[in-house]
Amino acid sequence: MPSPSTRQRHPLRWILIIVLIVIAGVVAYRYLAAGDDSKAGDGTPQGGPGMGGQTTAVSAVAASEGDLPIELTALGTVRPLQSVEVRPRVEGELLEVNFDEGDSVRKGQQLARIDPRDYQAQLDEAKGQLAQDQAQLASAQQDLARYQKLIKTNYVSQQDLDQQRQLVRQYQGTVASDKASVQSAQVQLDYTDIKAPITGVVGIRNVDPGNIVQLGDDDPIVTITQLDPISVIFSLPSRYVDIVRQRLTAGDHPSVSVTGTNGKTFSGTLTSIDSNINSATGTIRLRATLDNPDGGLYPNAYVDVSLVSQILEDQVIVPEPAVQTGQSGDYVYVVNDDGTVSRRDVTLVATQNSQSALSAGVKAGEQVVVDGVDSLSDGAKVRIVSDALPGESSDEADDPASAASGDSSDGNTNGNAASGSQS
Repeated sequence: MPSPSTRQRHPLRWILIIVLIVIAGVVAYRYLAAGDDSKAGDGTPQGGPGMGGQTTAVSAVAASEGDLPIELTALGTVRPLQSVEVRPRVEGELLEVNFDEGDSVRKGQQLARIDPRDYQAQLDEAKGQLAQDQAQLASAQQDLARYQKLIKTNYVSQQDLDQQRQLVRQYQGTVASDKASVQSAQVQLDYTDIKAPITGVVGIRNVDPGNIVQLGDDDPIVTITQLDPISVIFSLPSRYVDIVRQRLTAGDHPSVSVTGTNGKTFSGTLTSIDSNINSATGTIRLRATLDNPDGGLYPNAYVDVSLVSQILEDQVIVPEPAVQTGQSGDYVYVVNDDGTVSRRDVTLVATQNSQSALSAGVKAGEQVVVDGVDSLSDGAKVRIVSDALPGESSDEADDPASAASGDSSDGNTNGNAASGSQS
C-alpha cells in the first residue's frame, strides 16, 4: 500500500502535465490560425508581388526636358550712373538761382548766375589790348614790305631789314598772347552763367541768392543726380568670375532682376565687372544698369539682386524632392509600367527654384517619385495617388471606388496617402 507521501506527490504531477498540454494547444492553435489568415479565398497568398505584399502610396511627376536658368542672388546698393556737385568756378555775388529743389533739369540748362560785371570788364580790357597790338603788327608788316623793296636799291641796309623782320615776329607773338588773354577772359565770363553739366534731378540748394560764392567752398551750390537709367552695385563670390566674364566678353549681357524696398521688381542687364577681387572678402563687384523712369530706385538704397549667370540648355528636369542622396551618390525612384519602382543613379548638374537638372539616369517623360520615397526600395510596388509636389493641390490619381476595390479580404485597409503605405 502506497505511503502517504507518495499519494501527496501524484496530484502535483498531473497538474503539471495538464498545464503543459494546454500551452501546447494554444501555440498550435495560433500557428494554424496564422497560416489560415495568410491564404486568400482561392488559397493563394495575399498582396501579390512586391515587398511582403505591401503597396506604397506615392506622388510622382513626369520628368521634362528644357532649359534651366541658374540664378545668383545678392544684396546690392543703388548707385547713379552720374552725380555731379555744381560748384562755382569764379568768385562773386550769386545774383539768381533758376531752379526749384527736386526739379528735373536738362544738360546745358541755366541753373544760376554770378555777377558778371568784373569779368566783362576784364574781357573788354583784353580785347582792347589785342586791338592795339594788332595795329602795331599791321604797321610793322607794312614797313617790312617797304624795306624788302628798298633793299634792292640799297636805300636800306640788310641789318635794318633783319631788324624789321624781328619786330614783325615780336608783334605776332604779342597778338597771339592777346588772343589767349581774350579767350581766358571769355571763359571766366562764361563761368558766371552756371549751367547743368548733366541731365538729372537737382537736390537741396545749399546757397541762396545774394551770398558771395568762392572757389573752394565746402558745400556745392546744388547736386544733380541722374536717376534714369540707374545702376546697382553688388558683389558675388569670386568663383563666378570666369562664368560672368565669358558671357560679357562674348557680348552676352546676363539679365538682372532687382527688387526694391517697396517690393517692386525692375529688370536690367549686367554691364560691367570690376577689374580685381576683394582679397579680404573673396568677392568681386559687378554693376547692372536698369531703366528707372518712375524713380522707384533711389540712390544708396539697398535692394535684392538676382542674376542669371548661365542657362543650362536641353536638360532633363525633375522636381528637387525627387533627387535623393545616398552613400553611392544621387539617385531617384522611377515608376515602371508594371507599378513597381526602380532606383536609378543620376548625375545632378544643378538645382534652381526647386527644379533639378540631370545629365544622366532619367529620360524625359519618365515618372519620378517626389513624395513617399522614405519607405521605398528597388522593386517595391507603388500606387500613384498624386501628380503634385508635397504641399501642392492635385487631383487624386485614384477615385474612392478604385480605392475601395483594393481593400484586403479582411477589410483592414489603410487608405491614408500621407502614411505612404497600404496593406
